[in-house]
Amino acid sequence: MADTHKFGGKTIAIIAFILGAALFQLIFWTVIKPDDTPSKPTITECKADSLQNVISNLQSDIKILEDGFDSREHRYEDVLLDYEIGLSYLKDYHPTAYKDFHRIVGMRERYTHELEKENIKNLKL
Repeated sequence: MADTHKFGGKTIAIIAFILGAALFQLIFWTVIKPDDTPSKPTITECKADSLQNVISNLQSDIKILEDGFDSREHRYEDVLLDYEIGLSYLKDYHPTAYKDFHRIVGMRERYTHELEKENIKNLKL
């Protein structure tokens, strides 16, 4: 009789272990609930993307600067044209003022034709 009692104790222990493991599995799967949905991909900006952004920004800056330089260049050309027209008018209708202009620009006491040529050459550059 003692042998059956020992065998019954082992059986009860095994049944209790199996029931405990099943109960643990049940609690584990209901509490934790693993997600079947795929995880969201992590978005990382790689160095190539950031370099491309820098290049794009620099290209847009260059474009803005070039447009600004073009408008300045056109303004400069307009000013030079006005200057040449003004000098032409002075030369034809006010020769004394024309000579004084070249004398003042050349910072000389007297007007000379060499000074006029030098001033025209410097102003055209």
